[in-house]
Parts: sequence; structure tokens; C-alpha cells
Amino acid sequence: MACFQVQLEASRPQQARRQALACAYHVADVIEALRGWARERDLAAGQLTVLAIEPVAGGRQAGGTDGPVTAALREFAFSTIPLKTIPSGPPQHCEPTG
Repeated sequence: MACFQVQLEASRPQQARRQALACAYHVADVIEALRGWARERDLAAGQLTVLAIEPVAGGRQAGGTDGPVTAALREFAFSTIPLKTIPSGPPQHCEPTG
């Protein structure tokens, strides 16, 4: 099953960074959760980046001299969503005019 990492980076009104992992079934839920987190903090200048990731077979990557050891990942950024497009509240339904 595909695995994804969603990264949030913002710079206004304060610098903020968050990230979360999700399977293909839950990536939309993670995106919405991070969008909500950003909206609650009035973060505007930044973006969400969605990466498709997969562990490298047999690969390990040290987190630093005293840091934890984590599995090495191959990743591909396939979507970027600007934070400034995050509307507050649920999506609006528009009736066709005619």
C-alpha cells in the first residue's frame, strides 16, 4: 500500500512546521487535520507538501550522533497546496445559474 508524508511549512505570522504520515486511505484526513491546525493559528504564508514515500530496502538512516535510528526513505513530492487558499469552514456549495 502507498504511504505518504504531509509536511506543513509556514512563515506568517509565525514560523511553523508540522508533518504526519498516512496510508493512501487516510492522506486526505491528514491534509484536512493539518489545514485545520494552520487555520486555528491563522497561518497564511506557507504550504502543504504531499510526498509519496517508500522505505529503502534494508536501508537505515541515523537521526544524529545521539538521535534515534529510522528507516531510510525514498520520497517524491507530487503535490503542493498553498496555505493562503485554505477557506474557513466547510466547502461552499454553488448552485448553477441559468
